Amino acid sequence: MERLFGDCRFQSVLLYLDDVIVFSSSIEQHLQRLDQVFSRLDAQGLKVKLSKCQFFQKQVKYLGHVVSAEGVSTDPEKAAVVRDRRRPANLADLRSFLGFASYYRRFIAGFAKIASPLNRLVARLLPPGRKGKTPKKPVDEFWDTECEQSFQELKTALTTTPVLAYADFQKPFVLEVDASHAGLGAVLSQEHGGKLRPVAFASRSLKPAEKNMNNYSSMKLELVALKWAVTEKFCEYLVGNACTVFTDNNPLSHLATAKLGATEQRWASELAAFDLTIKYRPGSQNANADALSRQHPVLELSETEPLGSERVLGVQAEISTLPGLSPSDLYTLQHKDPVLGPFLKYWERGKIPDARQRHELSKPARELIRQWKRLREHESVLYRCIYSSD
Repeated sequence: MERLFGDCRFQSVLLYLDDVIVFSSSIEQHLQRLDQVFSRLDAQGLKVKLSKCQFFQKQVKYLGHVVSAEGVSTDPEKAAVVRDRRRPANLADLRSFLGFASYYRRFIAGFAKIASPLNRLVARLLPPGRKGKTPKKPVDEFWDTECEQSFQELKTALTTTPVLAYADFQKPFVLEVDASHAGLGAVLSQEHGGKLRPVAFASRSLKPAEKNMNNYSSMKLELVALKWAVTEKFCEYLVGNACTVFTDNNPLSHLATAKLGATEQRWASELAAFDLTIKYRPGSQNANADALSRQHPVLELSETEPLGSERVLGVQAEISTLPGLSPSDLYTLQHKDPVLGPFLKYWERGKIPDARQRHELSKPARELIRQWKRLREHESVLYRCIYSSD
């Protein structure tokens, strides 16, 4: 399927093993894309079983998710199984439950914080460096009130997940970030139908070095959260798109003029590549992100309340992604690159390599072939188009 539809993946089809989902925004477009799919299958002598096909569906179940015009949500049948699940009896059961819950972590605000007691229990019981089958050690001896609360909160969260909105790259994003010594949290949202709807949640616990309060002030920790959310978790959403960032850390308002250490300067330079407008909002009005990094959970994301007084912290700085490199320099570097060099020979001919020729290319170069239609040439330099209005 990758060979047949790799160039259409995420543009008109979704692929998983032998499953193909064709998506579109209108009946006419859907018919065109179905015709394209069936033509390619027919050319390869492949057939589909009619009883296993569904056409013109308003929503479908896909890999444990329900995908509809409203957005993406968890499969209610999967949630029903969790609702009646008993407390794990041994380590293998516990790891199985955590693996299932982690699969849906993008739907759960503050997942890292909620699951922390159970993860600590796994680390305590799992022999270091052990590989292979998980031993069935009983957990009753070490199961305390924190573990029980974590287990029940995860069950509740898995059965009350929100419907995540689809990202609309014609609209600006809203990012709420917060950090505490319990963890980092972020909520990416967009306005749909006059309401602010979540697109994705993200959270993580602190790394050992970040737990050192002598080295990580509250301002530095907030900067860690901002850098992590923008450049790691939500980078694909935010590259080339405007985003308003809300933070409850007032010192972050002076990021552009603050005296920063070498590490913080490096983080700030990474953030400069994004179109960010940072605004200060008191913690009492920043509950969405607070819930992901602190103790108190927020089960529902509501429309953002109007701000009584807000302070604009900064705007995007002048960006020079590749300072000092002219188009001719980039042209030379691309042709010398071990991945791009061989690929460019086919690009300049305007002909996609056949199966035998692809086999001679590296794996990253073959990935470029799958994205052939997304590539653009400007002043003899090859670029990858992240988003196109076409």
